[in-house]
Amino acid sequence: MAGRNQNRYRPHGISNNFSVHSHAMSPSTISTVLKVQQRHRSLNPAIEYALHDNTSTGYEWLLPGWIAEERTMPSGRIYRYYYDPSGHLYRTKNEVLVAWEEAGIIVLDP
Repeated sequence: MAGRNQNRYRPHGISNNFSVHSHAMSPSTISTVLKVQQRHRSLNPAIEYALHDNTSTGYEWLLPGWIAEERTMPSGRIYRYYYDPSGHLYRTKNEVLVAWEEAGIIVLDP
């Protein structure tokens, strides 16, 4: 997962520790990724990291500029985290939907 096509679509400045699953990132997605990477502590080489935006299968519900990060542990367990365009972390999809609701964003079909 992390090794496959890891650098194929990587914009300048995005770390090789992340696998990016979108064919073309929008400027707002790139901006979010760079903000998230600035906040990250050192990455564990035993964990596979993958980034998704609203062009990734299963993540079409995300708003532009929002990203999802998947962390696959050596055991195979996957943890998902979501980041808004400012780089703020949300631990669940429900937290994202609540944040959108509080911001007055209407979501019809998440």
